[in-house]
Amino acid sequence: MMNDITERVTLPTGLWVDGICHKTAEVRALTGSDEVFLLEAGQSLLPAQRTTALLARCLIELGPARDKTAAVRGLTVGDRDSLMLHVRLLTIGKTIQATVRCPNPDCSERMDLELKVNDLLVPPYSNCQEWYQQTINVDEKTWDVCFRLPTGADQEAVANIAHTDPQAAAEALLRRCTKSDGNGNGSFPKQVPMSVFTELSARMAKLDPQAELILQATCPICAHAFSTELDISTYFFHELKERIKRVYMEVHTLAFRYHWSEHEIMAMTPTRRRLYLDLLANEFSERARR
Repeated sequence: MMNDITERVTLPTGLWVDGICHKTAEVRALTGSDEVFLLEAGQSLLPAQRTTALLARCLIELGPARDKTAAVRGLTVGDRDSLMLHVRLLTIGKTIQATVRCPNPDCSERMDLELKVNDLLVPPYSNCQEWYQQTINVDEKTWDVCFRLPTGADQEAVANIAHTDPQAAAEALLRRCTKSDGNGNGSFPKQVPMSVFTELSARMAKLDPQAELILQATCPICAHAFSTELDISTYFFHELKERIKRVYMEVHTLAFRYHWSEHEIMAMTPTRRRLYLDLLANEFSERARR
């Protein structure tokens, strides 16, 4: 039983291969086997590694790439979030139910937000480049920076540092993304004011807006307006954790009624499993009315 729920996606940035940018990807919905893998193996993976594992399993095609894991590692953070949103849409649906807490210390009210996946997707960027040039002026000194946007590989490389020293991890990530000082002098200088990295980070964020899903909300109790960031990969993983008991119950019901193997049922998408379960429920309802 094959997964036939797929979608072709136009990425915000795209994968650069030999100077050519490939923006079109095709992904499929998660199957039961994918969900179980992520919830069992994913517990030992860092968030960036878990995102790579999920996308590599669901990626069908991305330009000329043959190594799916390398391909999704080579995508920008925004591209990975875009693919994750599409996989989540195919697997669970278009609506996201999120809970946030009012940051006003005198309130701290919990609020439920209903989000639409399509509203969180950013249109493809125009004038994408593999490398960018930025002139930064700090303390009467000019820094000519040649940089690229951070990728999944960069996130994975600094993930261990981030646990103990987030600032060092952020600097390490930015250094990985700088090719030279803009004057052909090789690697980026070691002694650089933090304000240079701060401005460079802001420039990267502007060039890759899909990488930061910022939600705007107003507390219905105290009317405090605030913004909060949605980490779609972490949120999706927690959704899957909540679903796992139901997955096994669905496997049990379908195996008991249709005599399919666990492998056959786990190869189905949640939508297809639900279709057969609804048919069973309707049949039981009809029998009860007789």
